[in-house]
Amino acid sequence: MEQPALNFSGDNDSWFDLWHIHTDFEGEGNTDFVTRRTSLDKLLQEYKRYKCELEKYPHPYQIFMIIDENDSSEDAVYIHTKNPNSDNFPLKIEAGKDWTCTNKQLAEFMKQTNFYIVEATHSESKFYYLFECDTGVSLI
Repeated sequence: MEQPALNFSGDNDSWFDLWHIHTDFEGEGNTDFVTRRTSLDKLLQEYKRYKCELEKYPHPYQIFMIIDENDSSEDAVYIHTKNPNSDNFPLKIEAGKDWTCTNKQLAEFMKQTNFYIVEATHSESKFYYLFECDTGVSLI
């Protein structure tokens, strides 16, 4: 996967408006969980890599993953900051109920991250926000 060159300097051109990167753009992980697990491991590596970059970033930020229960092509790492496009920072989500995932292997992967997990739905899709409450600005 080609790594995008991102600007973490903090200057005027250094901002992120729900910027994200997918590790399984073609949805190959939808065929079996072994393939999806490989993509999820890459996603977690990307999260950790960007988290390290953001530790030096001089402005408030959010970093999180979204994992779709049924479509691995939607799984992504997101970075979000104050930006000139819209007044949408910080992103806040409601953390109400316990999450449930019918895919037991996916549920086990998400539990093993030790991240905070919030279930959400959009149209007919169920997905999960995964983030660390003590990293950047919390989503909740």
